[in-house]
Amino acid sequence: MPIIQCDIREGRTPEQKRALAEAITRVVHETIDAPIEYIYVLIRETPGYHHVKAGKPLPDWTPPSKEGKSHAR
Repeated sequence: MPIIQCDIREGRTPEQKRALAEAITRVVHETIDAPIEYIYVLIRETPGYHHVKAGKPLPDWTPPSKEGKSHAR
C-alpha cells in the first residue's frame, strides 16, 4: 500500500486539500500502477513557523490576493 505524506502550511480550503489528494492519488496510480483503492494520502497541516527554510521560519500561508499579488511562500 503506497502511503504518501504531505506536510503543508495551514490555510488551504477543504476543496484544495481534496483536489491535492485526488491529484496525488492519480499520479501515483499512473506512475507505479498501484491500485487506487490501496493508495493512502495523509495531509498534515502546521503553522508557517513550523516550516523552516534556510534557518528562517516561513510565514503563514495566505491565499493569493485578487490584485494578483503572490501569497507567502
